[in-house]
Amino acid sequence: MSKKILAFLFVLVFSLTAACSSGNGAAPSSPTTSTGAAESSFDSSPASGSADSAASTGSGSSAASSQAISSSDSSKTSSPASGSKTPSSEEKPKTVKVTIPEGFTLPQVAARLEANGVCSSKDFISTAQAYDFSYYSLVAKIGSSPNRCYRLEGYLYPDTYEFYVGMKPQDAVGKFLRNAEQQIGDKYSYSGMTTDQLVTLASIIEREADDPDNMRKVSSVFHNRLKTGMILQADSTRDYCNLYLVPQFGDKYNKYYNTYPNRSPGLPAGPISNPGAGALYAAAHPSDTDYLYFATGTDHNYYYGATQQDRDTLMANAGVTPLYAD
Repeated sequence: MSKKILAFLFVLVFSLTAACSSGNGAAPSSPTTSTGAAESSFDSSPASGSADSAASTGSGSSAASSQAISSSDSSKTSSPASGSKTPSSEEKPKTVKVTIPEGFTLPQVAARLEANGVCSSKDFISTAQAYDFSYYSLVAKIGSSPNRCYRLEGYLYPDTYEFYVGMKPQDAVGKFLRNAEQQIGDKYSYSGMTTDQLVTLASIIEREADDPDNMRKVSSVFHNRLKTGMILQADSTRDYCNLYLVPQFGDKYNKYYNTYPNRSPGLPAGPISNPGAGALYAAAHPSDTDYLYFATGTDHNYYYGATQQDRDTLMANAGVTPLYAD
């Protein structure tokens, strides 16, 4: 009996040992699959669902393979070392500050923009001529005339601007016009004159005088001449024709802008420069005088008179002659 009992116990112990050995070998398989699924889900979630599919089948090797492919693709498309710029690291468009002085003409403005890399002079001028800017109230008031040369002359308000390098010419022109809307707008008026006529007169004053007091006196001369029907005989209009119109257009516009004898009386067909606040104010607020003549002497002072003789007498007494011939 003892031998049977011993044999039974031996079989029982052997069976338990085999069972424990089988359980210890299967136990690690579950954590391995779980870990593979967790890693795959974390590392490749922005990409395709292949890794998640492999993990759900319990295939750790498939999950690891998919994870390696996703990681490789990701490094090619988004790694900072690849040389491609992310949106956050893109360079801002380059800008440049450009100062336009009072009295600059449209061609001068265009040349300065080109020199600073804003846009080409040719493109700026052609856009100012052809593009429809009539949605600006000042431009809408200009009207249309075949005798007018540069349509937006007078409205490229002198100031310091910040432009983008290589910007569209229509955007550059628009920047000037928006400023003109604010700086000119309806601020200046004179009885019997339109805004465009006032800007035209201011553009002449800007090129004839260089300080507020003389601007207002020069303005009074031109206002008095306009009222009496005299020609303006402004040197600045002749210079504008000779320097900016005749070289480009021949004599096509000369008679409409040159205010010397044998030309149309009154104001030229449009502004001859882009005036600043001082000249615009002087055009709207001339000094109260009876002056019909003025000249800049060789001493660079201004001399005025109700008659040419009055003016010449003052200059003779000062021992000077006109800087520019009448």
